[in-house]
Amino acid sequence: MDLEARHLRCLEAVAAAGSLNRAAQLMGLSQPALSAQLRRIEAVVGGAVFERGPSGTRATPLGELLLPYAREVLRGLDELARAVEGHRASARGRPLRLGVRTTPLALLMYEVASRLFPGDVAELTVLDRSAEAVAALVRGDVDVVLHTDFPGRPIVPPAGVRMTVLGTEPLFVGLPEGHPLVGRAGIDLAELAGTTWLVAVNGDDEFDRHLMEQCRLAGHPTMVTRTVEPLLLVQLMRRGGPVVTAMNALGSGLAVPGVVRELRGSPVRTRHVLLWRRDEGPVDEEFAGRLRTGLLDAYREALPHAGRVPGWWERNPGWLGSAAPDDT
Repeated sequence: MDLEARHLRCLEAVAAAGSLNRAAQLMGLSQPALSAQLRRIEAVVGGAVFERGPSGTRATPLGELLLPYAREVLRGLDELARAVEGHRASARGRPLRLGVRTTPLALLMYEVASRLFPGDVAELTVLDRSAEAVAALVRGDVDVVLHTDFPGRPIVPPAGVRMTVLGTEPLFVGLPEGHPLVGRAGIDLAELAGTTWLVAVNGDDEFDRHLMEQCRLAGHPTMVTRTVEPLLLVQLMRRGGPVVTAMNALGSGLAVPGVVRELRGSPVRTRHVLLWRRDEGPVDEEFAGRLRTGLLDAYREALPHAGRVPGWWERNPGWLGSAAPDDT
């Protein structure tokens, strides 16, 4: 048996009261119960902690050694309890803080969270790098994060951070109007060899690595990427030529010129995840579950008017947005 906080409180109570009877009354115990606790403590420490006399109890030399440590530990535990309660009170009284990666699904995050959270919801904080997002959670800068990862590069939450998967989403390909492949309903990634991929600036290279890996597997390891601002991407797609761009399956409201086609086999994909801190903050397992369900419902509701390849989800069950979302 190890000493626990309740044992240390017994020692402190007996020392402060000066008698077993008064200490038992203060702790709401019977004297036999307190005596039994003391015997267990003495068995652990290897000797008597108090001795009885005509005027009550007093600490033995071993007890004198133990009591300062017991009081220091109890002070620390009391300070910890006050800090936790202060954190709970603060969490109840402040807005819910959301972190997101820049995706069309993130546009739904604020609306869904505002509907579900009983208090106020703060403005979104953009955290495009996964390491940055996890660090912000650990520091307590945000309470919950909607983020993404890619095959072979999963987010691994550290101790104290929980994660649940919303589902996996395909990425389509955007082609300029005059591209020779615009007449195809589906395109093999290998057919885009020699094409420059336009990648929007977002401060994260995880997607770039995933795209390059998939192009390598498709047989063209020397793919060319050009990182551009969104407005320049629109201009270059309008100008045309041997350029393409990856497109989220759900439209974001930014009108990109050209046509959108699916990639056969959906080799380029992204997984959406929710992360939150496992403590007494405003987000717990139950709220995270409701937030996940709300986001899935909002995604499905958006598909009829914002899905970039109509009918794709009916033909491909098991993906984010289909009738049976991929929860793995």
